[in-house]
Amino acid sequence: MAGLSEKRLDSRWLWLIALTAIVVSCYMSVSMLQTINGTQPQQKIGRGVEYLQDDGGKFTLESLLQGNDLNWQTEQHQLLSYGMQHQPIWFRFTLSHIDFRHKWLLEIDYALLDDLQIWFMQGDNLLSDYSTGDSLPFRSRTIASEKFLFPVPQAEKPVTVYIRAKTSGSLKLPLRLWDMEKYLVHSGEHGLMLGIFFGFLAAMGLSNFFFFLTTRSINFFYYCGYVMFLGLTLLTLHGIGYKYLWPENIWLQGRSVVLFANATMFFAVIFSRELLSVHRYSLLVDKLLKISALVFLGLFLLSLVLPYWLMIKTFILILIVEVLFICGVGIWLWRRGVAIARIYTVAWTTLLLSAMVASLENLNLISIDINSHYLLIAGASVETVLLALVLAISYNQQRQQAFDAQQQALDTERELRESEQQAQEELEYKVQERTLELEITLRELSEKNQELEERNTLDSMTGIRNRRYFDRRYQAEIRRSRREQTTLTIAMIDIDHFKQTNDSLGHLVGDECIRAVARIIKSLLKRPADDVCRYGGEEFALLLPNTDQHGAEVLLEQIRQQIENTPIKTESAEIRLTVSIGFVSAMAGNSPDDNTLLSQADQALYQAKQSGRNKTCQFHQPQE
Repeated sequence: MAGLSEKRLDSRWLWLIALTAIVVSCYMSVSMLQTINGTQPQQKIGRGVEYLQDDGGKFTLESLLQGNDLNWQTEQHQLLSYGMQHQPIWFRFTLSHIDFRHKWLLEIDYALLDDLQIWFMQGDNLLSDYSTGDSLPFRSRTIASEKFLFPVPQAEKPVTVYIRAKTSGSLKLPLRLWDMEKYLVHSGEHGLMLGIFFGFLAAMGLSNFFFFLTTRSINFFYYCGYVMFLGLTLLTLHGIGYKYLWPENIWLQGRSVVLFANATMFFAVIFSRELLSVHRYSLLVDKLLKISALVFLGLFLLSLVLPYWLMIKTFILILIVEVLFICGVGIWLWRRGVAIARIYTVAWTTLLLSAMVASLENLNLISIDINSHYLLIAGASVETVLLALVLAISYNQQRQQAFDAQQQALDTERELRESEQQAQEELEYKVQERTLELEITLRELSEKNQELEERNTLDSMTGIRNRRYFDRRYQAEIRRSRREQTTLTIAMIDIDHFKQTNDSLGHLVGDECIRAVARIIKSLLKRPADDVCRYGGEEFALLLPNTDQHGAEVLLEQIRQQIENTPIKTESAEIRLTVSIGFVSAMAGNSPDDNTLLSQADQALYQAKQSGRNKTCQFHQPQE
């Protein structure tokens, strides 16, 4: 009962903290929106504006001024929004009910227009014109503002404004006419509120990054990545990123929204998966979240090369499904009794609702008095605070669980320590006895192994090394030659006409001849690294490390002559023998076939036999 009451108390405190965070976040967001919306423009230009679709981009200002039969249409809605358009659209309206003795600014509060041209006309006379947009460096703007601002020329008569707009994304043209003094007030308030919001995001991201460095909890890093890219996305939507962070990078500005938005969702998905420990409740849902994260990562990479309009449409469709899926996961875990899933669900629902309202406003289905971008900021503020709260609670729970587990382990260890101490003393005595016995046995076994290894590598007839030893030593010298880039010589020696000797004088005499040749070869090898092995029958193999062609040829010729000039005395008769020698001197190559040099030495031996025997031949690469 006490444990149940404690859980209820913790749950009540959890909801109290969450509600406090929601109230504070909502109050800050409402205050920010009221401040931004407090100073209103002199005129919002929308309904009544004439627009003309420019299919093929064939119209110019001159053709519009001269053409009387063009199909100009009149906008019936206040919001000038036309969705995804690949062709430019022309707009035309007249400024007539203003006092031209004041200074006026025409504002286009949409920072994602690629190509924007504007002309101020009085009759057929051009008063001023401007060309700007994201397809040009930021310095090309007449007024260095994240929004598009154009000074209205002073004139005594009404001024007609022509605008040509084109963009690869959604084309919107929120037009506002400002008195310059009022705009300065509005700009200050706007900059202050956005500075507070983005400063808050930066503080949240930086603090969680420091938490990650100190705690090594990966959730803090994921949350830091989510907050950072969410901030970059909103900075791009407001044009602040292009103004301050990458003013000369036109390529990045053209793709920044879809890049940062995909990165935001990638970190959001993996953060949600780790935060809620989904794998504990369903491996299938956990796998779906992994796949979702990889999808957004793939979209991020594809956004580097594919057209912006294609990637933004794909992202919006997948985003709708993914946000609903994440909210569904939160509700599912909420129903299963996961406490933090409740606050998590409220956080994502807040952002989802603000995004839905913003989307409906962009589609002109509803009308609200504030810019949809500011509504997203409000939703993001509430969600960021709540997710930070959930992360803190989750980390505290994990730390408490780790502390409880550690305490339990300490208690268990304390109970076992006394019994272990006694058993340890008895064990140590027995181990000492066994260790001494084992050391003696291992020493004897090592000596026997060395003796056996030595016997296994010796040829019983000649007393030199055998074929088994040669194969192992050959591989080692090949690797050393390749590693140290030194020359290795491999030589094959075969007794000439040995079969005739063996058949005519008997096998015992033949064996004595083999032993005599082995003694002669071994006696002429002076370096410890040089080795002679009985390769098989009457054939011997030499390993001469770090020996070039000249040195090898001198030594091998000396061996050949010594055998030729040394008669072998046996009980039956005195026998004179000759040998044929084939060798190769080279550095081991990078080929995985380590038997190359051995094969070449064997070919050289074959050449020596073919050319009359009793010769020393070096391997030469056949001419193509």
